[in-house]
Amino acid sequence: MSFAMRPEADKDADTAVHQWTTVNASGIDYLRLPLHTRWLTENDDLTLALKEHLDIAEPGDTIAISEKVAILLTGRTVDISTMQPGRLAQFLARHVHPRTDSKGLSVAEKMEYVIRTVGYPRIIAASIGSAVTRPLGMHGAFYRMAGPIARDVDGGRPPYEHVLFPPFDTKVAQRVCADLERALDIGVSIVDLNDYGGSIRAVSPRSLSAETLATVLGDNPLGQRLTSTPFVLVRPA
Repeated sequence: MSFAMRPEADKDADTAVHQWTTVNASGIDYLRLPLHTRWLTENDDLTLALKEHLDIAEPGDTIAISEKVAILLTGRTVDISTMQPGRLAQFLARHVHPRTDSKGLSVAEKMEYVIRTVGYPRIIAASIGSAVTRPLGMHGAFYRMAGPIARDVDGGRPPYEHVLFPPFDTKVAQRVCADLERALDIGVSIVDLNDYGGSIRAVSPRSLSAETLATVLGDNPLGQRLTSTPFVLVRPA
């Protein structure tokens, strides 16, 4: 399995040139540089992959890492074949209507993972809450009641159709960031971003703050699956 792009996207990605861009946050300018990587797989080491692309990093920089690639390269994906959906997962998945091109929890195996992780009582309550509020024009009750696992679990579609990407626990993500900071000697953050928003999962002690990064990276300079830019370097201008 590969990260960030399909084979047919290789040629275009290899010729892409990414430039520094500037964003202002609270009156301060920050420079951003998406880092184009080679083809990364679950056999790669996250620290080594970062070192391979951080030759231009300077003291005071922060490297933001896509949560998906951090999960992939630290061996935290879940084999989708271990999530055989039960009747409840199949029923609920049929009633999910994704707002974007992502299939979301309409993938029954992803719904099964959420049920097993969150528990039946909470999922039943979230389902009832959604059924009651949706006719009133209120959307998202299921995800609010089921919690961040339901909202943030990813995978289950090409090129990741064989695995699921459960979101990092915040404390685990903080430990990963701190370990990487010691290895790289710059600030590190793990981010979950897309073209519709996202969040800063964790930051290391020397990283820019989560609030600053949320503004600086709000337009998702990492791009989507086919851009092959899972890292972005952020530098105070």
